[in-house]
Amino acid sequence: MVTGPDEKTIYSVQKETEGRFTFMSHETGTYRFCFGNSMSTVTPKTVSFSLLVGEDTQQARVAKSEHVTPLEKSVMALAEGLQQIQTEQEYMRMRERAHRNTSESTNARVLWWALIEAGALLLMSVIQIVYLRNFFENKRASNRGV
Repeated sequence: MVTGPDEKTIYSVQKETEGRFTFMSHETGTYRFCFGNSMSTVTPKTVSFSLLVGEDTQQARVAKSEHVTPLEKSVMALAEGLQQIQTEQEYMRMRERAHRNTSESTNARVLWWALIEAGALLLMSVIQIVYLRNFFENKRASNRGV
């Protein structure tokens, strides 16, 4: 949940496994972020977030808009776009890392399960061979005695 300086809830969501929320503050003050884990306490959770704190735009720092040439405005817009692309790449790298970790964990579990299954199959084969061998040896011995 995200709460603004006026104690109004800006964003609130529950039971979400993955998500993304972006907002631009229009008021100065203290914003509160609350992350909870009350729905599922069994599995571990990872929360990551990024805060970009600063002035609205570079254009707001300029005394008057007539002092900025169209080329400078274009450069400022490109710089802002580049910052957004870098933020998006960082987010995608973080997601890729999390999904890779999940995939590697699943692969390890599948490997162990396959090894245990192969071992159980081999053990059952050996037990069946020994049982059948003893069964036929007992029958031969009882047929010879008659």
